[in-house]
Parts: sequence; C-alpha cells; structure tokens
Amino acid sequence: MSPALARLCPGVALRPLKGSAFRCEIGIATVGPVSFVTTDWALGGRMDAATLQDRYVLGLAGEGSRDTEVVVRRQRLSMAHGKRAILLVPEGPVKIQIPAGGSGRSLTVLRSALEAHFAMLTGHAPREAILFEPDLDLTGGGGATLQGIVRLLREELERPALSPFVRSQFCDVLLTALVTIPRHTGSHLLELTPPRVAPAVVRRAEEYIAMHAGEAITLADVVAAAGAPARSLQAAFRAARGITPMGFLKVRRLELARHMLLAALPETTVAGVASAMGFRSAGRFSVDYRKHFRETPSETLSRRRPTGRRRGGAR
Repeated sequence: MSPALARLCPGVALRPLKGSAFRCEIGIATVGPVSFVTTDWALGGRMDAATLQDRYVLGLAGEGSRDTEVVVRRQRLSMAHGKRAILLVPEGPVKIQIPAGGSGRSLTVLRSALEAHFAMLTGHAPREAILFEPDLDLTGGGGATLQGIVRLLREELERPALSPFVRSQFCDVLLTALVTIPRHTGSHLLELTPPRVAPAVVRRAEEYIAMHAGEAITLADVVAAAGAPARSLQAAFRAARGITPMGFLKVRRLELARHMLLAALPETTVAGVASAMGFRSAGRFSVDYRKHFRETPSETLSRRRPTGRRRGGAR
C-alpha cells in the first residue's frame, strides 16, 4: 500500500479482486485537516477497514466509473458518479469493492477537526463519534451543494499557490457543510433555536474582526474571541447589524482594500489588492467593491492619494 495512504488511514487494507492482479494508483493532496485521495484501479480491487481511526470520509466515485459496491455496518450501498456518495465514520467496519477501471475521489477529515467544528456551531461537544446516515444523494438539494463545495476546494488545491485566506475560507465552508447538510446523530442540536447572547458578545466579535481582518481568520476564530456558540453569535449579529459575522468581515476587508487603493504605489494593481485581502478572484472582488462603494476598484485606484515616498521623490 502507498506509504502516504498508510499514514493517512493506517487501518485501511488494499487487496486485489479474487483471481486478479493488483494495481492501484493513489494521489493525496492535503489542506489543513482535509485530505483528498484519488484512487485509480485499472484491474479493480478491494478496500477493507475494521476502523478508520481518526478520520471521517466522504467517498465519491470518479468520472466514468461503474457503480461501486460498499458495505457499511452490514448495510449494502453503492457509489455512483454524480449520483450517490457514502459517508463513513471513524468507527468502522467498511468494505468497498471497486470494479476494473474504477476510480475514487474521496475526501477525509480529521475527526478532531470535524467534531470541534460541530461544537463551535452548537456549543455541544460530541461525547462520541458523530454517526452519519451513510447514503448521500448527490442529485439535488444539500447533497448537490456539498458536492459543489468539494469540487471548488479541489480546484483551489490545484492552483500553483493557494492563498491562506482561500484555504481557511474553504475549509471553514466545507466543515460547516459536512456538519449541517447530511443527517447525523447531532442534527437535532442544529435544529434548536440558538440561545440568545448579550450585546457585549457582538461587540467582542466586531473588535476581533476589526483587529484581524487582514489575516486568514475563520468563523471558529471569531467565535472563540466572542465566547459564544456560532449559531447564537450569527443570530445576534443578524439582529444587531443585519449581516453575519463573516459578512461583517467581508465589509471590513473591502474597507481595508479601499484604503490600500487610495494610498497605492505606482506598482499597485487591483488584482494584487484583491489577493492581499483574501478575495478568490479580482472579478468577484470588483463586483463586491462596486456594490459597496458605488465605484469600481479601478476608479478608486485612478484617483489614489500621493504617498510620502512619491512626494519625497518629487522634491
């Protein structure tokens, strides 16, 4: 087995189909607590695990693959590209039989990270592994949304240099989607009305965001600074400010970007400012900027204030 896969999932065993030779090509890309695992089985094979130890796994069939048979806790399921996925929990067992020419595009998440994110959202730390309903429909609703988020994060990982802002944002969105979209043993806690919090909690969150908007912070960071569960903080923020904490962070970053454009050096570009402030693309940044300030970033840049350095050069 691949040494990298053995380190990632030490409880997994790869085996050939009965009477067949064995060949499996494996690729792994990791960002924070999330890893993408690609497997290509020219001759087919099996993946068996008594336990996944410290990982939750979202199993997706690769494009062009035939349906893949999966047995999870004695329940017989299948993975089909773009149609059905499986959600596996750290406490197995699981058996997967891949037909010849099959491929997998799976996502694994550290158990500690997913459960910490659940506790951050709800204020309740799980006492044991979160048990997901293993069968996930990808053809519509939340399943299709989750599949789209996974695809976007994979695309970002393939970029030559992944911005730390983008990395933190996408990991945060992915963990939230995994916790809130599929049904699991903690879903009822997400459906309860969040407890109300004092106005001071909103002020603490605002102060933290104002101080750290130029850094790659996440909702979990804001929640920790505010001292309230995410759902309570979000409800209080909407009531007090009409936006979410992350919406407030976006506005603060737009304001910082405007300051950078107005105090720009000759080599400053809109794309550079957008990247520095954590926007995924200059196009999206320009749309948000114009909506907020009623002018484009290029228009702001064209009337930038002279800096001390340029005035000194003029003298």
